Amino acid sequence: METKYLNVWKNELDICIRCGYCFEKCPVFGVLNWESDTPRGKAILAYGLLSGEIEPSQELADKFFQCTFCRECLGSCSADVKLIDLFSAARADMITAGFAHDAHKYMVESVKKTGNIFNDSELKAPVSEGETTVYLGCQYLGRGNLTKTYLNILEKLGIKPRVKEEICCGFPFMALGFRDEFEEHRKKFLEMFPEEDIIALCPTCAAFLEEEYGKKVRHVMEVIAERVPEAKLGGKVTYHDPCDFSRELGLIDEPREILEKIGVEVVEMPRNKKDSSCCGGGGGILMSDAELSGRIADGRIREAVATGAEMLVTPCPTCEKVLKEASMALNKEGENNIPVRNICQLIWKAIK
Repeated sequence: METKYLNVWKNELDICIRCGYCFEKCPVFGVLNWESDTPRGKAILAYGLLSGEIEPSQELADKFFQCTFCRECLGSCSADVKLIDLFSAARADMITAGFAHDAHKYMVESVKKTGNIFNDSELKAPVSEGETTVYLGCQYLGRGNLTKTYLNILEKLGIKPRVKEEICCGFPFMALGFRDEFEEHRKKFLEMFPEEDIIALCPTCAAFLEEEYGKKVRHVMEVIAERVPEAKLGGKVTYHDPCDFSRELGLIDEPREILEKIGVEVVEMPRNKKDSSCCGGGGGILMSDAELSGRIADGRIREAVATGAEMLVTPCPTCEKVLKEASMALNKEGENNIPVRNICQLIWKAIK
């Protein structure tokens, strides 16, 4: 088998010293407990694929897709191996070999057909003229009320948002291994968004627009943190750090500063900030292995319940969705649960 994409990362595979530090906090390994489910295990499988010692198969592809791209392993790797890039390349080679997951193929075709991950041609952005381009992203495009709330907040804080018709940022293509399809999508995206400076609502979109397109992106939380007035909203919440938000964008203090400024007390979970636990919804795993995603989310929501906070808040729409479902599952089992909300709902309540 030709390993076009893994070939680029051969040096990374040689650098990996197989130490196993990446085991400790990997959310997938924490649930499945097999060596092949660890970052080290996946690196060994990738090496076998690259060297020709392992033949491509659906079982092998599924192993590479059982990763949330949470980046926890990157902070634990003593050799600084770029594991996420390596796994993404392995996925791309598996796709080329014909081992795509049906759910992933459906999502990619949905974006190609309708411009969004929901395969909804009726889903449109609330277009408005303004001074600063705001990119919503598919998840917020599908959550009109939350999108409206963020836009209202920006206007209240003196920013006139410019919202255009938009298409998916393209992250699903790259994350799931559909590289050829992404190159076509990239051209279309850049035609629609030639702007260099963009405010993004979704943490994943913000990170991807910066990494892949070289845009000067500010997440909406950064903007709000600079302008939000003091308020006395009250209440006690626990805050969930999305992986792309804390480990990739490095936005840790801003949401906490906002909550403090509007008068909300934050009770931290044991794992927080750059050490935050993954919600279980990233890397395409929510589509291809919903059960695994749910088991990871269950561990995180139990952490939130244990804080005794009145509510869990987060700025990530995917985290919000996954953790809300995990909380509802606890409720169905007759256990204590916790309401899950997008942080924008508290901000708007405090300043409107």
